[in-house]
Amino acid sequence: MATAVLQRPEAVPESHTRQSGLELLRILCMLFIIADHYAGQSGAALYDTLPHALFFALLGAGSRMGCSIFVMMGAWFLCAQPFRTRRVLNLWLSLWLYTVPLTLLCFFVPGSGVGLGTLRWAIFPVSTKQLWFVAAYLVLLLLSPVLNLLLHTAPRRTLRGLLCVFGVLLVGYSTLFAEDGVFSDVLWTFAYEYLLVGYLRLYPDNRLSRAMQSWQAPVLALLFTAALTALRGTALWQGVDGKPMQYLEYYRTALCSAPNLLCALAFFFFFKNLAIGSLPGINTVASATLGVYIIHQTPAVMGLLWNGIFHSAQHPGSAGYALFVIAGVFVACTVMDLVRSRLIIRRLEASRWFLALCRKGDDLMAGLGKILPYGD
Repeated sequence: MATAVLQRPEAVPESHTRQSGLELLRILCMLFIIADHYAGQSGAALYDTLPHALFFALLGAGSRMGCSIFVMMGAWFLCAQPFRTRRVLNLWLSLWLYTVPLTLLCFFVPGSGVGLGTLRWAIFPVSTKQLWFVAAYLVLLLLSPVLNLLLHTAPRRTLRGLLCVFGVLLVGYSTLFAEDGVFSDVLWTFAYEYLLVGYLRLYPDNRLSRAMQSWQAPVLALLFTAALTALRGTALWQGVDGKPMQYLEYYRTALCSAPNLLCALAFFFFFKNLAIGSLPGINTVASATLGVYIIHQTPAVMGLLWNGIFHSAQHPGSAGYALFVIAGVFVACTVMDLVRSRLIIRRLEASRWFLALCRKGDDLMAGLGKILPYGD
């Protein structure tokens, strides 16, 4: 039964060749995430003039949308594949082998401000929300077998009803009132995006899927993002407060708001269908985006990075310097992650203990799949 379900035509995994459309989108999302962190953490953002306000509003325009897109990219492939312990272990190693060494290194830097509390966090990085995206995504990976079971065994009408009810309670409420409801934890949004993208892949003949794959969808998403950015920049310049600013900020930062969700879907489908083939250079750079995120957002590194290395606060309002720092952080962290992957991660993944853990985890999930039933 489980084998028959998993072999429905829409659920068959795509070619193992990595098409570069989504990889290019992965790079763009990470650049927007770094840009938003620069605007919010470096102390260089100014909103005293309209050009300054529009520029720094633009830097923060796409980071949360990028987070949703990363979840959608993962869900698109994971929903059609059996659980692999390797993914969870690899993500944990990528996190732990950065937070601990980088925090220890900063601990011995005079004036870094790294104390025993920061060291404790570095050893247990998933237990807090300092790196909230990686922590939530790791839990999502652990939950993916349950989500896949629901996607592959529940009738289409049941899935559609679940997405509609969940959408009203999660997306509808937050969009109408610009505040989090009962589903305030980001993991609820990740789970909803996972189920939504899985449904769109398994049943591509629905209206939402057809609408998102039309040429109008990314154009409208781009126009809406530009308009929201312009309004927010103008509001920041004028010092607007109250409900208007609440809605502008919420639609920019809330992953569960309809504007963020629909725009992320539109961009995801546009780049997924972008026929540029497989470009090794883009794919290689894109493979380091997770490492880029972890490196520049490790708490011990953040202050040292923006104002200990780049001294960003000494260049307030400078668009040129901001772009230089954003590009510099991305390039430096990419090189660091690619070197670490080649020298450390690949060797660990080939070690006996790593392979043994992967086999035990996969065997356990295969056994559970026969009971549930869900299996390879």
